[in-house]
Amino acid sequence: MLEPDTRLIVALDVSPDRAVEIAETLDGYVDGFKVGYEVVLAEGAAGIERVAEVLEESFLLVDLKTADIPEISRSIVERVSEAGANAAIVHGFVGPDVVEECAEVLPVFVVATMSHPGAREFYDRACRDIVKACDDIDGVVGYVAPATRPERVREVRKITDKLIASPGVGAQGAAPGDAVRAGADFEIVGRAITEAHDPVEAAKDLTRAMRTSRPAER
Repeated sequence: MLEPDTRLIVALDVSPDRAVEIAETLDGYVDGFKVGYEVVLAEGAAGIERVAEVLEESFLLVDLKTADIPEISRSIVERVSEAGANAAIVHGFVGPDVVEECAEVLPVFVVATMSHPGAREFYDRACRDIVKACDDIDGVVGYVAPATRPERVREVRKITDKLIASPGVGAQGAAPGDAVRAGADFEIVGRAITEAHDPVEAAKDLTRAMRTSRPAER
């Protein structure tokens, strides 16, 4: 279910009602949807459940960037799984013991580094070590690496054959297809779709750009 086709994951950083509306409209047009704190802080796990209930073809990736001790992190991912998520995003800097606990519950994407400028200060330095430490953990299906810095995507791709999901396309500055060319499997797009007059056409345009981008060799 997590295999790339359109290569597009839509970040639903909107109200729960809007998230459900967009998910229902774009189900099947995109590979997946990413739900995070905007929805969860508004409605709790029920917000995740509402989005999951309208999906028939696309997968649901829950992004709480889990970063606590192993027992607490596992508990968080268990609740996310019960709510209908197909995969979860977990921070890599907390260490492989946390990642392993979470990956026993649900397929996990590990944050290797982030898309904002401040990630260069600390996270980028640990990027390679995070991927190497987590790559043999059962249940780790991929990594999060930023479309805003394709060199980081290339760095991660040199280490692993697992999936790479890249945020930062559109409003944060990365062009559609940049991350795919660098080796990513998915590009994560939010406002360029959620604020579009016609989300379906916006998704189709982005998908065309990604599909015509030649992926990096593995």
